[in-house]
Amino acid sequence: MTAQGRAAHWLAKHGSELARHIRRLVRDDEMAADLLQETMLRAHRAAERLRADANERAWLYRIATNLSLNHLRSQARERRALERHAREADAAPRPATDGRDEADRRLALWTRVASLPERQRLALTLRIADELAYDEIARRLGCTVAAARANVYQATRKLRREVR
Repeated sequence: MTAQGRAAHWLAKHGSELARHIRRLVRDDEMAADLLQETMLRAHRAAERLRADANERAWLYRIATNLSLNHLRSQARERRALERHAREADAAPRPATDGRDEADRRLALWTRVASLPERQRLALTLRIADELAYDEIARRLGCTVAAARANVYQATRKLRREVR
């Protein structure tokens, strides 16, 4: 069986089970679908190294679990960076007349940003906080430049509606 045929076989045999496993770990249907696809891609690339007597199900589970845990660690790092940025923004000098109101508004805004869907939150944070260009955002998120722009647009649109 070819490597491509094996990947198709694995997806047919274990795909729904792996999808449920990933979904339980990351608690996000869209991200679970992306991680399942990445699991199959990695398995496809490494198929030649899998011994004939190996437990393919356990092997696929290990790939899926590692990818999911890496995703969760990345999310946690990003959340900490957002919180750090919010604290830094709060610590920045402000006019004496409006200090507390401004701090409250910043905290409320960053709380809203943190509640955005993951892709929108990431794209907006990379664009605003890190001041990255859309092509760099697309590269980091693994999407097209148009998708990066769309995510930033949707995030800002949602935040504007909530602020009004």
